[in-house]
Amino acid sequence: MRLWITGLSLGLRDLLHDRSSFLTQALALATILAPLLVLYSLRVGVVSSLVADLAEDPRNRQILATQQGHYPPDFFDALRADPRVGFAVGHASPIAREMVFAKQTINQTGGLAPRADGVVLGSGPGDPFLGGNQDAPRRTEAVLSRGLASRLGVGPGDRILLSAVRRLAGEDEALDLPLTVTGFVDPALWDADGALLADETLAAVEQWRDGLAVPAFGWTGREATRPFAYRNFRLYARDLPGLRALHADLSARGLPVRAPRLKEFEGIMALNTALGMIFAVIATAGALGFLVSFGATLWGSVNRKRPALSVLRLHGLPRLHTALFPVVQATAIAVVGWALATAAYLAATTALNAALSGKLMVSGTVSRLDPGHFGAAFALTVGVALLASLTAAWQVTRIEPGEGIRGN
Repeated sequence: MRLWITGLSLGLRDLLHDRSSFLTQALALATILAPLLVLYSLRVGVVSSLVADLAEDPRNRQILATQQGHYPPDFFDALRADPRVGFAVGHASPIAREMVFAKQTINQTGGLAPRADGVVLGSGPGDPFLGGNQDAPRRTEAVLSRGLASRLGVGPGDRILLSAVRRLAGEDEALDLPLTVTGFVDPALWDADGALLADETLAAVEQWRDGLAVPAFGWTGREATRPFAYRNFRLYARDLPGLRALHADLSARGLPVRAPRLKEFEGIMALNTALGMIFAVIATAGALGFLVSFGATLWGSVNRKRPALSVLRLHGLPRLHTALFPVVQATAIAVVGWALATAAYLAATTALNAALSGKLMVSGTVSRLDPGHFGAAFALTVGVALLASLTAAWQVTRIEPGEGIRGN
């Protein structure tokens, strides 16, 4: 403890005594570090905003099947267990998706009115179309698109009929499934005319359209000879980084899939890589320049104070104590320089965000750093400063007691 107290007090008192030199070195460090912070914040802000803009629309995270296939329930169980998957549900065939909807209200002529054509999609917990602010529809419920709801003139709590027709044993059969409207889909997420149904409801309608009996719903038909399987699916990655890996994995398994917006994300990642390389070159050049110049400054400072340090050695100051002299000073200069650079960055980033807000094709902040970035900048700054002080510290250990008195 005494070693550190002596080394700290010696170095800090000398800095306070020579304030002009101390502030000059701290400002020199800040002029190198502040532009690097601003440059890195632009990389983080622009790339993060672009990724956030893409991720906000769930369609950018969607993976589509390019061909009809055979997807049984265990296929979806495996998908939902994958941490890269945000949502997965079976998808009806294109023909089976077309339905007729009617508001369950009797008009003056005794018919059902109004009526409208629409499509049906399976839904469930975590469905991006639900927007995260409403529950998934249950067995006898439906969440309607705004367009279909407007055409039917219905709102939450109203009843509608889902109607379909099949031909079985040479005869036409009709299905009228009553459903309760529980909410609406944001048009920004789904602009088609249609309804989201519970997965089990959509599966039941699919089986009925295929001529099969569905005992759970009380619908008659042929007995199924094999387990039910969807012909398609609706799949979304949990996030954009997971989209790339998930798409590659499904393709490697031989599934005919494509991710329509994957190229946009990869373009942003390529931009991020390019900006990272540019920043690495500039930061490396700045760090090396600071390392050399700061090391030379500390070396020169030790040379100027060599007589005084030798007298202190003569009075019993241990060699290791004197070695801490430049190390403590380098640390103090690094801390103050980092603080000044951070203050300059905060002023610059405020001005940049105010000046460029709405002028670039990003909705978030243009310049941004997280707390972790400031911590990393602090650690790197102090680390480089300590590295620069090693030569001066080694030089101090070579000072012999009484050099100043002998004039050497």
